[in-house]
Amino acid sequence: MSVKGLKGRLTPRAMPDDDDARVVTVVDIGHRRDVYLKLYKGLMASESRADTAVPAAAEAGSAARSLTGQAIPLVSSIAIFGLMQAGQGTTLSLFLVNAVHVAPFLVGMFFTVRAAAGMVSGLVIGWVSDRMRDRRVLIGVAGVAGAAGALSLALLRNYALLLVTSVVFASIAAGAFGQMFAYANELATARGRDVTFFTSVMRSFFSAAYIVGPPLGLFIMAKYGFRPLYLGITGLSLLAAIIGRWGLRYVPPKVSPTATRGSRERGALWRTIRGASMPARTWLLLGVVLVLSTVNQMFSIDISLHVTKNLGQSPQLVGWMLGLAAGLEIPVMIAAGRMAMRVGRGRLVGVSAVLATVSFCLLPLATSPAALLAIAALNGLWQGVALSIPMVMIQDEIPGGVGISSSLYGAAFGSAQMIAGAVTGVTASALGYGNVFWVCAGLSAIAALGMLARAALGRRTRPQPALGAG
Repeated sequence: MSVKGLKGRLTPRAMPDDDDARVVTVVDIGHRRDVYLKLYKGLMASESRADTAVPAAAEAGSAARSLTGQAIPLVSSIAIFGLMQAGQGTTLSLFLVNAVHVAPFLVGMFFTVRAAAGMVSGLVIGWVSDRMRDRRVLIGVAGVAGAAGALSLALLRNYALLLVTSVVFASIAAGAFGQMFAYANELATARGRDVTFFTSVMRSFFSAAYIVGPPLGLFIMAKYGFRPLYLGITGLSLLAAIIGRWGLRYVPPKVSPTATRGSRERGALWRTIRGASMPARTWLLLGVVLVLSTVNQMFSIDISLHVTKNLGQSPQLVGWMLGLAAGLEIPVMIAAGRMAMRVGRGRLVGVSAVLATVSFCLLPLATSPAALLAIAALNGLWQGVALSIPMVMIQDEIPGGVGISSSLYGAAFGSAQMIAGAVTGVTASALGYGNVFWVCAGLSAIAALGMLARAALGRRTRPQPALGAG
C-alpha cells in the first residue's frame, strides 16, 4: 500500500451534526494511524533487509575469492620447497658416494650433523619469528640460504667444505618449512577459516611435490649429472625466496590463546623446551610425533633395500610403492582435515598409529608385488593423517606463538631423521632388512598407547572435552 493510499484511509469523514460520532472518529483515526505507521515501518525495514542481503552475500563471496588469491602464492612456495627437498634428499647420498667419494660412515655423519644443526636453527628461527611483525622476511632469508646451499653442492667437491656449508646454509633453509605453515595458520585464523582443514590442504601440496620430486631428480641426475640438478634447485630456491618475501600478503601475527606475557619474554623458548609451560598431554603428543616420524623415516630408508635385496624385486616396484603412498596422502589429508572437528583430532591420530602398526606387521610377510602395493596404500592412509593433523594440534597447544610451535614440530621431525638412521643401521646389520619393520611395528604400537594415555589425561583434567579436541 502506498503512502498516498495510507493518507486517504486516515482522512476522517465529516459528521458536523453528531459530536459523539466526531469523538469516536478521532479516536479511531488515532488508532488506525498507529497501526498503519507500524505497518509502513515494517515494510520499509523489510525492503532495507532485502537491499543489504545481496551485498552481504557478495561480501562473503569476495572474502572466499580473497582467501583463494592469497593462498596461491603460499601453495607455490610450499610446492617449490617440497620439490627442492624431494629432489635434493633423494640424490644427496648418491652425490656424496659417487661425486665426493666418501665412505658410508661419513655419509651417515653428514646427515646426522646436518639434521642436528637444522633442529637448533629451526628453534632459533621460530623464537625470532614470534617476535617479528612479519615472518615473510624469514621465509625469504631461508629461501636465499637454500639457494646458497644448493650452489655449494653444485660447485664444491671437498667433504669438509660441503659439511660446513651444509650446516650453515641448509640448517637456515630448513626453517622455511615451519615458517610457511605458521603463516598458513595465521592466514586461516585471520580469514576466519578452519585451521585444521586449511593446513591439511597446504600440507597436501607438499606431499604432491614428493610424487614428482624423487623421480624427476633421479632422471636429471642420471641424464645430465649432479651439477645441473643442483643448479636447478638453486634457481627454485631463489624463486621460493622471492614468492615468500614479496608474493605473500602481510598477515597479523597470531598469539596462542594460552600464551602469557612471561612466555613471550626473552628466554621463553628454553622454558618451553624444559616443559615449564607445557602440560603432560602436549609432551605425549610431541612424543607420538617423534615416534611416528621415526618409523616413517625408517620405512623410507629400508624399503628399497628390503624389496631389492631380500625379495629380489626391481627398483621400479619401490618407485610405484612410494608414488602410490604419496598420491593417497593428499586426499587423505584433505578428508582428515574435514573430519577432524567431528571425529576428534586425537582420535584420528590414534587410528593412524594403529594402522601403522598393522601395516608394519604385514610388510615382512608380503612377497608379491600386489601385496606390497596394497600395503603401500595402507601406508598412505596412516601417513596422510600422522603427517598433517599433529602439526595443527601442536600449534594450538604450545604457548608462545605458532612460530615456535611449528619449529618444535620441525625439530621433532629432524630428531626422527637422526634416530631413524641409527636404529635402521643397527637393526639391519644385526637382524636383516626385513626385521626392521617389526621394530617399526613395535614403535607404532607405542605411539598408539601414547595417544590413549593422552586421551585419559584429557578426561581426568577436562570432564567434558570440546568437540574436536585431541
